[in-house]
Amino acid sequence: MDSLREVTNADVHDAVSATHGYACAQLQVTLRSLFRSLKQERLIFHNPARGVKLSYPRRLPVPLPSDRPAGLVDKAPTHLAKLTIALVAIHALPGADIRWLRLDDLDRHRGRLTVARAGRTHVVYLDELTLNLAPAGLHERTRRWPRTTNPHLLITQQSATDNRDRPMHAVSFRMLFAPRGITPSQLRIDRLYDEARHTADPVHLMRTFGISTNTAMTYLEATHPERARPDPTRA
Repeated sequence: MDSLREVTNADVHDAVSATHGYACAQLQVTLRSLFRSLKQERLIFHNPARGVKLSYPRRLPVPLPSDRPAGLVDKAPTHLAKLTIALVAIHALPGADIRWLRLDDLDRHRGRLTVARAGRTHVVYLDELTLNLAPAGLHERTRRWPRTTNPHLLITQQSATDNRDRPMHAVSFRMLFAPRGITPSQLRIDRLYDEARHTADPVHLMRTFGISTNTAMTYLEATHPERARPDPTRA
């Protein structure tokens, strides 16, 4: 082809058909956006990607075997590690959220944790176990690094002495879960999946964990397939 004006609907369909899974969905969105922009700039006269919708397998969350997360908090080597694991295993907080938590975000008197996210905040109402782990973790933090000025709730030997006040490194965070062969993401997925099994209310999941509508519906589709909404991308 000498010009993008020569691209037809069939050409786009053939290109998308050659991909699978997430790549298929990503390519459809990308091509629609690309040709829409070209048409708006009047570089082409029609959008050849319009109407091209191919079905692709949707990857649904899968829980961990029941014995994998059992006793994970109790077996953590330090109080700070126990607190960290509880924030994932009980409150399904992503690793990035936990690493960037600051001391001021924890309100022990009201029993809640304020998580700052892009353009919004998510308030976590702590359960009894996490509330009991918090003071022990804070005491351990003060005992091990009494002179640190790092404002983050969770710190390591490296971040405690870093004058740039950086959070715990992502590798250090993942290592807290390594002894049981579980990643933080797997544990978070397991917690969300477990909660979804006990409810068919997406609003409950959204409010409890601060997740999006699409994420909530994905977990409900995995746990209650009979109640799943139709997916327009599969039409």
